[in-house]
Amino acid sequence: MPASDPALAGAAAVALTGLAEAYRPRPITPLMPWRYPHRLVKPYIITARGRQWDDQMVETVQGTAGRQLDFDDAMGAVGLAVVVLHLGDDGIYLVVQSWSRDFQSRLSIFSGLDVDDLRPAPIGAGTCVWEQEVLSHERTSYVSHILSGSVDVDAWLDDALDTRPQPNYDGIPSGT
Repeated sequence: MPASDPALAGAAAVALTGLAEAYRPRPITPLMPWRYPHRLVKPYIITARGRQWDDQMVETVQGTAGRQLDFDDAMGAVGLAVVVLHLGDDGIYLVVQSWSRDFQSRLSIFSGLDVDDLRPAPIGAGTCVWEQEVLSHERTSYVSHILSGSVDVDAWLDDALDTRPQPNYDGIPSGT
């Protein structure tokens, strides 16, 4: 058993143990890039167990994200962005990240019970561990393909995170 810090005794230790026991990776599905005049977007979908998505949901989210990206453009975005639609256990989340000048990004989060119901998330809300997995990958991709000096937009677009279960040699998805 790992050593415990006394500061994390009692309720905090129980809470961490519960989180650790409940955590399960979620499949991350990259979609084909969205191409607009002066903007390229890498969209992703994260699905909790039992959640499904369809093209209509993506189209609706594309409109919501597009309005945010228009605003980001006016605030100095450089034309590269990432959109994450997360179908969680307790609702739907939309994360829109635009890369901007001076090595910064603009991050907007929307939440709701349905894609038609997405509203700006409450002040102080942040991304969850599954959304951060995408954003971490995208930060590395941006540095590698854009800031490394080559400015290889095609390589950036091709560098998509995909954690969906892959079939093994028997045709059965691994992990089942």
